[in-house]
Formats: sequence, C-alpha cells, structure tokens
Amino acid sequence: MQRREFDHLGRIHRSGTNVRRVQRAEIGSLLAFAGREIPVLSSAEKVVAKVINRNADSIWVFERGDSAVGIYAMLHLSRDGLEALLLGELNAGDPDPCTLVPTGGTPAAIYKWAVVAPGPAIAGVCAMSRLLQADTFASANLYARPTTPQARPLMAHLGFHDVRSGCPGLQRYVRIANRSGGLVGDR
Repeated sequence: MQRREFDHLGRIHRSGTNVRRVQRAEIGSLLAFAGREIPVLSSAEKVVAKVINRNADSIWVFERGDSAVGIYAMLHLSRDGLEALLLGELNAGDPDPCTLVPTGGTPAAIYKWAVVAPGPAIAGVCAMSRLLQADTFASANLYARPTTPQARPLMAHLGFHDVRSGCPGLQRYVRIANRSGGLVGDR
C-alpha cells in the first residue's frame, strides 16, 4: 500500500459520490445506517443533534444517487477541547459544548468522531480532504482513535501517528501547513 497524505486526498476526484452537511431531520435514519458499522452510533441521536446545533460543519453525508453510503463526523475542538482531548478528559460520547467551536469558528484541532465509508464511499473521504483545506480548517491538526482493526493501518497509510496523551490509542495527523516550511517530507 502506497503511503499518502490525508491533505493530498483532496486531489483525487471520483464522480458519483456527493458530499453534503447532514440535515437535522435525517439524523435518526443516518445513525441507523452508520450504526451497522459502528453500533454505538445508533443510539446517539440527541448527542449528534447537540453537536450540529453547535457546529453545522460537524457531520457530513456521502451520497450516491439518493442513498446515503457514508458519513464523516468530526468535533471541531476549541483550545479547551484540544486540551481536554490530550489530557484524556474529553467526553467524546457527549461533548460539552464549550469544548467545541461554533459554526464558522476556527478550530484548534479536529477530532475525527466517526467515519463510515465502505467501498466506493471512500470517495467521500477524498471530498472531505478537499473541504478541510478551507482557510478555517487548514491548520487544524486531525486527531482520531482507530475503532476497528482495519482503521489503524489505514490511518498510518494516511500519515497519522500515535501521540502521547491521556487518551489511549490517540493518533494525530499534522497538517502540511503546520510542518516546517509546509513540505510533505518535513516532520
């Protein structure tokens, strides 16, 4: 498997998959779909509604035709949220709104909350990489915890590395904009 950079996935264009923000009215059905891959999601409707009320850019749907084929959910962390994450004190299952920046705010970091992208839906991840290049997000490092056996090698393939923190299994992707000189080879 050839190593790639998450920030460079946005250069890959695949037609047929559209990406859009989730609408409040569709949270239940979307979580039922995502719950097949990540069971805990099927019972998180109130939490998801609270998160998107705080930041509408938190949950994105991947669609092919009229069908949902994937999701990309993230927490746009404030400085307090990033500190809580690194200390192992962030309640990702029901985050305190003060740990999240409001819609339009610049996050200190982005926590990949849940990604469901089976098969061709992976094209949605490429689209999310493009979206996360916007000025508001481009310098926010990405954090995630692999939740499936397949996730760890995939995350390593995309440039994520373990980070010492109070949160077991936490990995970080340092955005290219935050590397010395912004060069891919710099660490």
